[in-house]
Amino acid sequence: MNHFAGKVENYCSNKFWMMMDFFLDMRICGRSLVKYVPSIFRDDRQGVGGTGSHSTHYAVLEEIFADVRFSPEDRFLDVGCGKGRVLAFLIKQRCPCMIHGVEYNVEVGKIAAEWTKRYEHVEVMIGDAFQIDYNRYSILGLARSFLPKTFLAFVETLEKTLTHPITLVSWYDQQSGHLLRGRPGWELQKHGTLDRIRGIKVDSHRQSYSIWVYDPQKREALPGGKAEKAEA
Repeated sequence: MNHFAGKVENYCSNKFWMMMDFFLDMRICGRSLVKYVPSIFRDDRQGVGGTGSHSTHYAVLEEIFADVRFSPEDRFLDVGCGKGRVLAFLIKQRCPCMIHGVEYNVEVGKIAAEWTKRYEHVEVMIGDAFQIDYNRYSILGLARSFLPKTFLAFVETLEKTLTHPITLVSWYDQQSGHLLRGRPGWELQKHGTLDRIRGIKVDSHRQSYSIWVYDPQKREALPGGKAEKAEA
């Protein structure tokens, strides 16, 4: 496929998925969540800060979450929930557990907080993701909310504070996902890439996603883990 034909395909496929998203947004949220909103702070050269609010297509989320099992006892938190597309997707899927989101950008966080008021099992917090007690949750979602150095700081925060296992569903993670490989306590459950769904392109570039389980007890049992340090 030549460059011009590729650009035409990307344009047409993007319009198709955005139209599908729009109708689902209106049905679930009563408003569109499509509009992109830039990050409050982002320094790509230093690899710190957060990314803008870009709503992931419902069809992409369906592929990513296909192997994630939710029980009524779970509590899900979308870290950097933006306008709430992931929350809307889980509502659409009739997720049986409590659904939470946290967003630092007040402009987009207010949008998510407003439309989710109609759902009793959904809660949106506007604030700093680094100030959250992650022991309240069992499954986390992360759609490239942080640039690499900030992502690593987030992972270290989880490792310092978590007392029980959690599942991390991470997508658009080709920039940061490798930072979890080989870290004590982290186990990769699934890794995949998305380019097309039902033959239709979903992004101009192939995107990767991964599902991890972090178990603090496994981390502590390894040489150099917290348990060994405590005994030293």
